[in-house]
Parts: sequence; C-alpha cells; structure tokens
Amino acid sequence: MASPHPLKSLLQLQLASDASSVLHLSFVLSTLSEDSLSPSPHLQKWTSRVTSLIHSKDAGARWAGMCIAYRTSSLSKATMTEYAQSWAGLAMSILTKPEPLPLLKASIRYLRHVLSAATDVPEFQRQLATPTVPKFSQALASIVEKAADYELKALAIDTLKDMVILYPSLNRASSPSITDMCHRILNGSAPQCTNKLLLHSAASLYAVLHYTGGKVGAANLWKKSVDETLQCLWASSMGLRTTFPVTNTPLPSSGLSVDDPALAIALNLDRLKCSVVALCSLLRTTVQRPVQVPIGRTMEFCLFLLACTADDEKEGHIDATVRALELAIVPELQSSACDLLCCLAKTIQHRLTPYVSRLVVMITYHLEQNLQPERRCRLLKCIQALLSNSFPPSGELSSTRLVKAIMLSLMPLLSTQSDAHPSETNSGQRKKGRKRRRDYEGDEVFRLSKDVICSSIAEEEAILCALDALQVTMRGAELQPAVRSLVCRVLLSLSLSLPSMSRPSLSHDVHLHGLVHAKVNGMCLELARGTTSAMSRSLGLVLKSTVTEGDEHTMQTKLQVQQEVDILLHPRCPPLVRPLPHVEALSLFRAEESNEELAARTSLALATVYDASVMDITADPIVATQPVPTHLPMPTPKTTAPAPVSISPPVLASPKTTSPITAAPTKHSADVPSAIPSRQPAKSLLPSTELVPLTVEPRIYPSGVGR
Repeated sequence: MASPHPLKSLLQLQLASDASSVLHLSFVLSTLSEDSLSPSPHLQKWTSRVTSLIHSKDAGARWAGMCIAYRTSSLSKATMTEYAQSWAGLAMSILTKPEPLPLLKASIRYLRHVLSAATDVPEFQRQLATPTVPKFSQALASIVEKAADYELKALAIDTLKDMVILYPSLNRASSPSITDMCHRILNGSAPQCTNKLLLHSAASLYAVLHYTGGKVGAANLWKKSVDETLQCLWASSMGLRTTFPVTNTPLPSSGLSVDDPALAIALNLDRLKCSVVALCSLLRTTVQRPVQVPIGRTMEFCLFLLACTADDEKEGHIDATVRALELAIVPELQSSACDLLCCLAKTIQHRLTPYVSRLVVMITYHLEQNLQPERRCRLLKCIQALLSNSFPPSGELSSTRLVKAIMLSLMPLLSTQSDAHPSETNSGQRKKGRKRRRDYEGDEVFRLSKDVICSSIAEEEAILCALDALQVTMRGAELQPAVRSLVCRVLLSLSLSLPSMSRPSLSHDVHLHGLVHAKVNGMCLELARGTTSAMSRSLGLVLKSTVTEGDEHTMQTKLQVQQEVDILLHPRCPPLVRPLPHVEALSLFRAEESNEELAARTSLALATVYDASVMDITADPIVATQPVPTHLPMPTPKTTAPAPVSISPPVLASPKTTSPITAAPTKHSADVPSAIPSRQPAKSLLPSTELVPLTVEPRIYPSGVGR
C-alpha cells in the first residue's frame, strides 16, 4: 500500500484547524522538503490553506501562516514567484497594524526573503519589487521609531540595510528620513546607554546609505558621512575634558550642553562610543569608486584620546563633581581609541606605518601602569592589530620597552617564591629556639579555598592577548640581544612548567591550560627557527610541540610533524660563512648572561636564588637594578638554599661559573667564598649538576590581576 503524500497528511492532520496549526507548527516546518513541494494535485490545496491561515482572525493562526509561507518560499522558488504577490500584500497589511511581536517578525522575514531571492527575474522585479520596496522601507522606518522591543528594531534596521543595498534607487527618496533616524540613534542617550544591538545595526545601516547616491555621488556621500562623524567625535570628546587644559584641537567647543553635569557627561560619553562604532562601520563598508580616507585627522583624534590621562588640571575654579566624573571616564576614552585603531589597522593596513612608532610609545606607557585586566586586554589587542597590519617600528628602544611591558602580563604564570615555607627559604636563621614544623602531610586536601591564577574571564583573555601580542612583536621588531634572550628563556620556562601545573590551578576553565600551552610551544618553536645553530639544538622542542597532549585543538597531524622535522633537518637559509656565537645557544646559562640581561630580568621580577651572589636585589622588584662596579665591595647575603617549589621551570646552572662581581669578606666565610681580587673569577655557589628553579619575586598586582 502506497504511503500518502506528505502535504495530504499535513493538511488532514496538523493543519486541519487553526488551533492545531499553531500547536503542530514546528512539526510542519521540519517535515516540509523540496520534494514534497514539487508539482502535485495537493500543492494547490496547500497554498490555499496557507492563504486562509494568513487571513484568519486569530493572531496565532496568522503567525503560523506567515511561518509556513516563509518555509514554502525558501524551499520552492516557483511557488514563491507564483504566490508572492498575494502573500506579500497580506504581510504588508500586517506591518501597518499593531500586531503581536512574533507576527511582525515573521512578516518582516518573509518580505526580506521574497524581495532578495528573486532579483534575477526581471518581470518579478517589475510587478512586485518596484511598488513594494518603497512601502516596505517606510513601514520598517515606522517600526523602528514606534516599537519598544530592541530585537524587533534591530531586525527592522538590518532588513532596511539589505533593501538599501539591493534597491538603492528605489530608496533614494526615503534616504533623508532614514539618515535622520540613524542620527537620532547614534547621537546617544542618557542616563541609560544606547542598546548595543540597536547601536551596531544602526551603524551598519548608516554606513551603506551612500549607495543611494549612485556610482557618481556615492563617494561624496561617504566622505560627507565620515566628516560629520569626525566632527561629532571631537565635539563629544571636548565635552568630556572641560576640567583639563585646552589643547589645540579642530573643535574648541564643548560638546552637548546639559544643565546636569552628570547627565551631560553620560550623554557625551555615549555619543562618543556611538560615533566610534559608526566611523568603524564607515571604514569597513564598500565604496564603488576609490575614496580618500582622512587618515591624518583620524589619527590626530586617536592620539588625543590616548594622551588623555588623569594628571593635568585646568587652572581656576573647577567643580569637584565634574572633575571626579571626568577622571572616572578616562579609561573609557582609551578603550574607544583602541577600538578605532584596531579598525583603522585592519582597513588601511600599511598606510598606518608612519604613525606606528608614536602609537607604540603611547600604548607602552599605558601597559607599564597597573591596569585592570579589561584595559590591559584592549591595549594588547590594539598592539597586535597595529603590528600585524603594518611594518614594525624602527626604534630599538621602543620595541624593547614594549616587549618588557607585554611580559609583565605573563608573570602570573610563573611560580612565586611565596609558595615555599619561610623556614625552608631562610636557611640562615638561627636554629636555636626554632620549633619543629609539624605540618600534616597532604593538608592541602582539606583547604576550602584554592588559589587560581586567572580568576575571571578578563584575566584569561589578558593572558592569551599577551601571548599573541608578544608573538607578533618578536617577529619583526628590532630588540636588544639581552631582551630577546630573556624572552626566549621565559617562554622556555613556561613551556617546561605548564605540563606540571594542574588545569584548575590556572583557571576555572580547564580548556585555557591547553590553549596557553599550545601557544607557548608554538612561540618557542618559532623562535628556535631563527638560526641554524639554535634549530639544531631544538629537536626535543619540535617533537614536544607537535605531539602536545590536550584537547583536539592542540593536536597536529602527522604531515605537520614531518614538516617541522624537515625544517629542523634542512633549514631554509644559507649557511654561515664562519661560525658565530648566538644568544639563543647561551640562553640557558645564567653565568654567561651580560649585565644588561641581568638587569632586564630583575626589572621583570625574574630573580632567582643564584642572583643573591651576583647582585643585591632590592625590595621593589619592579625597579631595574643597576650593574655594580667590580672595584666596589658588595655585602654578602646570608647563605640560602634553593626552595623547592612545586611548579618551577628548571634552568641548568653552568658548571664552574664565573662571576664578574666580587664579594666582601664576612663572618660567614665558611659558607660563602671570601673576597678575591677583581681579576680572579669567583667560584659558583651551586654544584655543577644542580637544577635551580626560575622563580618570580612576589609583587603586588591591582585587584583582578595576577594571583
């Protein structure tokens, strides 16, 4: 016995009444297919039933009818072109009435599909699109003005954007009213900020309105929109810096004037954010003819926002309330500058190179401060976008400062000396009167709270952004050899210590450990490819990076393993004329490092127990320690033993190391070598085969940063 036709079964059972149509709508939509809508005797009954549902007095039945009409039109183009004129008229009548929210959304989606799916049929365009598009655009603009639901507004704006792109000539008459509607949304609101969904939809629509000018006038309309947006940016930013000294800006006026200072600042700040989003959308849009981007004026505004700090103050009487509010929004100004710079770097790319050096210096200054993870992540993303889409800065000093500032974000991943017991780290204290330490073995099991390095999502993003920014910076920047060697050592220490670190101790998200480990291994392998001598020593690193255990994102195929080993065996670079020493070859031995590298390592709080015999580490590890002259005596610290840290990246100590700094004789001459002449090297304090952990001095981070 042959099975009945799918449409016949649906008509007899699921669509028998209006109530059953609403109840079984999901089953009907999932059952429909292209084969079921092929020409058959039941197709005419199906379309008649859909039309009757749309004409129903019940709002639920009308909604079900519009959903079925949309599904039918998307599966069968022939059925759509045949019944679109009647169904589109019913949908337009629904949009002009106060109907329920689901019914309005279904009607908008149906009309958008019908008007965009048959653009290749001239007769269909003449009979349906030409008379319907202007009315549809007017109805969508009315919904945006009157509706209260943000999702419905965003849907109407996105549909209106598609209509402007597909039918620019038909929307030319309504272009001024649509532009005014976008201006009202993008002008900001207070005290409540503009909805983000509505903001991005309005900015996207505002960025395509130049299509209505045709091929000749589109470029002029785009340029006019960019100029108006830049003028709005300057006006709103001046309204947020009224208590600061006046600078030479294109607009000396002070933004929006509102009696309430709190309301005025909130309104200007929201207007600034909306204008930044609008300018980014204008830069990302497509223009039919070449246009000139005002890079100079845009970069002048970005530099102005990056230079905004909380240090300066205008002379004369200043309202304390306004001053406090303007100081509180300084981070928002810098975040807006970073967003605009990221968009500029991705759109104009290498044309931003003349400004990169100055931008790197300003961003480095902000990274050197104690920032919240959200602000640090914004700055790191900006650095990555700038260096990835333009040529690297030419200054060696600025690149070195930038690398040090980025590495500060990676310091929480290294173990700290505070993990060890004080009795174990201070072996020079007196044994007299000291009580025996009676700790229960395995007492960490009963701890109710455990330390997590990344306790928030912002801290996790900051770690990943720091790794990405450091990788981009190390590729093309001119760095000092000591700093480059230090970066290699830190990354190698992270690669050795991460496998012994438990996933929950890094973050509550267990997937972060695998991502960080894969990134660190990839960076170590990339740095090892720099020279032939360094690559020949990295066989273990290559094999380890290609077979890293973890989730599926960190696993690589056998072909990739063969490629990495092939690069190791046959490097793609000409042989050296004569053998030269490389910093990477000596990066594991602290005794071979220079005073510059030692000072850089100490400035980043990467001090070890071995450094106690070389230089006197001050109480503040952030300040770089200056090299001590060899002719001056240096007090010898108390004898210390290396503290066993559970998570400590080992670094090999060089056998029979030499130190250029001499120590003054003290009463602890039995434990520490006595003073010797400056020409005679001092013996190492550590055995030749002992592993010394690379630890980090405990430092104070702001709230939400580090441990």
